[in-house]
Parts: sequence; structure tokens; C-alpha cells
Amino acid sequence: MSTLVHFVIRLYLSLLLVLFFFTGGLTMFLLAPLYKQAFAPQAAYRDFRPFKTWTHIYKIIWRSVSNRHYRGLYPFRMYDPPMYDNSQSQVQIKKSWAGATDNCDACKNSCCAQIGCPMIGPGGRCLSYGSVYFGYYFCGRYPENQGQMDLYDCPKWEVQPSESP
Repeated sequence: MSTLVHFVIRLYLSLLLVLFFFTGGLTMFLLAPLYKQAFAPQAAYRDFRPFKTWTHIYKIIWRSVSNRHYRGLYPFRMYDPPMYDNSQSQVQIKKSWAGATDNCDACKNSCCAQIGCPMIGPGGRCLSYGSVYFGYYFCGRYPENQGQMDLYDCPKWEVQPSESP
């Protein structure tokens, strides 16, 4: 995909978040199919907990806007391609990690658990996994750096040791 397509997709997601923020969450109900498709296409409507989702989205928007340190931990440009899997170019799974290598469901320190994400379904599975939002924003970009791992005290990932010449 071209950088223009990535830019347009991020602009669309940003517009949905801005509409949500400025309408007090009303657009989440009025445009429910658009929000569901963008944020959790695999989830059933019964999986959504409106008040919990509403408060969570406001918390994430506010933290993203007001906390420069948090924003700095997730650097991306509007035209960057999405990431749906952990890029292991800079990080690797610790040898001490006893959980599954393909997810963090059992981890009490997972970013989802710590921020009280309302998109956690039965058995700790992320209902938003693989969504457009997941790939284009913070979820799909975790972990990329030591700061992100420190923020959540992550027991699974570590920065790959640099190779010395």
C-alpha cells in the first residue's frame, strides 16, 4: 500500500476518535457499525460494554494528548504502515518467559490489563486484535523499545543485544 493510503486510514481513525471525543461518545452509538469495524470487527455487539468503553476511550485520548512522555514511547508518522505482529527486529522474547510466544493473554502486566482495556474478552483474548485501529495505533506497535517495556514492567520482551563488531 502506498503512504497516501496509510495516511488516509490514520486520518479516518483520528476522525472517529475526534468525533467520539467532541460528541461525548454519542457517535459511537450513532455510527456503531463504523466504530465496530474500525476497532473490533471480530467482536459481537454484546461484547461491548458502553460505559466502560466510553471511559476507556476518553482516558486513552486524554493520555495521548496530554502526556508527551507516553506519546514519545510510540513514535510513528501518519503515513507509516500498520503493524499487526511484534517486530522482532529490535526486541526478543526473554528466555524466562513461560507463556505462549504468540500472545500475552496470561500476563498480569500486559498493557491491556494495566490500562483496563474494555476490549479484553473471555480468557483474556483481545477483541480488537487484528483490527485497523490495532495495526495503525499503539496496540500493534508494542513493544518497540525499552521505554514501552519499562512502562508496563513487561516480563516477556527484552531489547535485543546489539552486535558489536
